[in-house]
Amino acid sequence: MRLIVKLLAFIILVISSFILFDRYDVRTPPPFEALHQINPMPKTEKLIQERKYLQAQEYLAFFMQYPYVKNDSKAQKILQEIQMKRESSAYKTEKIIDGILKGKSDELSGQISAGVSDLFLFGDLRDLTIEGYHKYRHQEVDEVLVALSSLGIAASAATLFSAGTATPVKSSLSFLKFAKKSGKLPPWLEKHLIKSAKEVQKTKTLDPYKKVSKDIYEMIENSGINSTLTLLAKTDNIDDLQKTAAFAKQFKKESAALIDILGKEALKSFELSRPRISKQAYMHAATYGKAGIKRISLLGEKGFLKSLKQPIKTSRILKIFDKNSALILKSILDSIFYLLILIAFVILV
Repeated sequence: MRLIVKLLAFIILVISSFILFDRYDVRTPPPFEALHQINPMPKTEKLIQERKYLQAQEYLAFFMQYPYVKNDSKAQKILQEIQMKRESSAYKTEKIIDGILKGKSDELSGQISAGVSDLFLFGDLRDLTIEGYHKYRHQEVDEVLVALSSLGIAASAATLFSAGTATPVKSSLSFLKFAKKSGKLPPWLEKHLIKSAKEVQKTKTLDPYKKVSKDIYEMIENSGINSTLTLLAKTDNIDDLQKTAAFAKQFKKESAALIDILGKEALKSFELSRPRISKQAYMHAATYGKAGIKRISLLGEKGFLKSLKQPIKTSRILKIFDKNSALILKSILDSIFYLLILIAFVILV
């Protein structure tokens, strides 16, 4: 008889353990904290207030690729308003005048008007004359502008005698002059241009500058003038420039938005993640900010996507019931658990 009682107590303890394990499964926390996708509206609205409509459109357009923003009526309305503003004749005229008078603009129409004279010999001769006058008057001379104009004259001559093959060099110099006037030329590049101009003068060849011009020209071709301005400002040396050019080649028009979201770390994180993480997966992870990039770098593409779909762990018994019934059943299971423990204790004692 005593054996039967002990056996009964053992069975009760086994059942209690099963319920305890089932209860523990309910309370097991997920292995990762929940990620939250970036809300692009606050920054977009800030850029609009600053009248940076092109940057606002590029930034918001990046997120519009994803349903959580694409299906947002407010985001749709704001994007439409930005597009209408940028397409208006009054706005385009304003930006063209800015380009002509100020030599800089944040819009393509203004950028073209600002840089058109620098595509020809006239712009370089004009700037050299102005800086020469400054020197004559013992005023401060912009050595970077002198270097760019000197290189521009050499490139114009090379284009003339090379049947146009030096055009990319000339185009990149015109862009750099525009970047200088826009305050987006990084210090390291200013020093490099001054040094290159002196070497070109000695060697009578554009080779000292061509390494830089190739990367800059490719960036402009792949991501556009505005994005290249943003990307170029983030570089600290020629190695950075090469990595940035490769980044622009991969992400095209989305390059500037990714740099806005992730900062300069975007260059390193994508370089380290290739080729196991696709461009699309990397961009998707970027909508979660730096935390998303950190997770996809750790888990890989499949692991990252799986982590986003983590189910809320629940009891195997409760899974077969709807939400309301599951709550009732959970209370019943809790009561049975404590009752069985009490019975087992009484029997054993």
